[in-house]
Amino acid sequence: MRADLRRTRRRLTLRYGLFASGLLLVFALGVWAEVIRANADLLHQEVEQLASTAASHLVLLHHESDEMRTPSRRVHAPVPLILPSASLEFHQQHQRILWFDDELREIVASGSFRPAGPMLPPAASRERAQWLPLANGLAYWRPVYNRQLGLARPLLQGYVSVALASESSRAELQRLRQGLVIGGLLASAVAFAGSQWMVAVSLEPIRRQIERLIRFTADASHELRHPLTAIRALIGSLRHGSLLDASPPELGQRLALIDQTSARMGRLLEDLLLLSRSDRAIDDRKGLVELGLEELLEDLVDLHEAEAEAAGLRLRLAIESPARVRAHPERLRQLLENLLGNARRFSPSGGTITLGLSRSRQQAQLWVEDQGPGIPAAQRTLVFERFWQADPARSGPDHHGLGLAIAQAIACDHGGRLQALEASGGGCRMQLELPLAAAATAAAGSETPG
Repeated sequence: MRADLRRTRRRLTLRYGLFASGLLLVFALGVWAEVIRANADLLHQEVEQLASTAASHLVLLHHESDEMRTPSRRVHAPVPLILPSASLEFHQQHQRILWFDDELREIVASGSFRPAGPMLPPAASRERAQWLPLANGLAYWRPVYNRQLGLARPLLQGYVSVALASESSRAELQRLRQGLVIGGLLASAVAFAGSQWMVAVSLEPIRRQIERLIRFTADASHELRHPLTAIRALIGSLRHGSLLDASPPELGQRLALIDQTSARMGRLLEDLLLLSRSDRAIDDRKGLVELGLEELLEDLVDLHEAEAEAAGLRLRLAIESPARVRAHPERLRQLLENLLGNARRFSPSGGTITLGLSRSRQQAQLWVEDQGPGIPAAQRTLVFERFWQADPARSGPDHHGLGLAIAQAIACDHGGRLQALEASGGGCRMQLELPLAAAATAAAGSETPG
């Protein structure tokens, strides 16, 4: 039960952490998209503002160029074209401005920025303003018209082409992206830590309630053992004494039934005590010993072979390779006996029960196979639930649905795993995986070809 609560805590922490991280990711992507949009809008505004300023100087530059009679002389762009928010040197490196007359002859150029792309549109579309994307910036082409009221129609005075570099904005976006990644990782770590704390606080009342239930089960089971023992002792004294000689036969039969019921209840209480100790994580490392599983299986076959034959069954031993583990011998024996009892209960007369052993590099595998009806895939995890019975009619009155739950608890206490599979013959295969002892693991490693 405690292991299930820890597993639930880990799952909830993972889910809450992933949910919080997902929200942070969506928020970061939204911020990133908005910053990119705002940065693009700002770049468009700057280019358009620079183009408007350049267009306002086209008439002056055109007039000065007409007055220049020496071909070697060149017209220089006036200083007011530089935006007042930055230095002259910065804009000279990050901008490029071209002025053309109405016949598309270049009048003057300004700025040292080299655009990666054309600053002139195709001839068919030069009479309208348009944006020209560049690999390293943005360009804007704009025809300049004289729109005085006295003119019948606007008079074309020339053209202006403006380009701005996007290097600085890309650098800012790069810094922002790095900040979002680092901040997102830190926020995700904080989210997982916070999720773990919130889950722990949320599950604390449930844990306390489970602890109280486990304690009550253990105490009640322990206290009920004494009156049951007294009842069975009293019944034994009555049955073996002379008090029943003159009594009706029905009284002896009823006392026998009471004795059987008391014995069955005693076994149920013992199982509940075992499960309560497992739930309270009582771990007795002093009882762990290294043992050979093949010897344990041989003892179990010798012990239960006669009982299986009496039920019309054959008990077979299949040891593929020996294996050694560290375990509690009696508890491991109880686990295998529960599996054998379950297989014997559901095996048809004349069937075979196989008790097998194999070994891999890191773990030992023990299995019990029967030739019964098997377990549907949807019920293979339910069979380990307490008091769960697939077919109560076949289970019998002595079966209370705790055998496989106890086997699973013992397997978990040994660091192993018990699972229900489909047998090769169509029946059920209960497979137990246990970690090998250190000596066996080293031996398995030395046997591997290098």
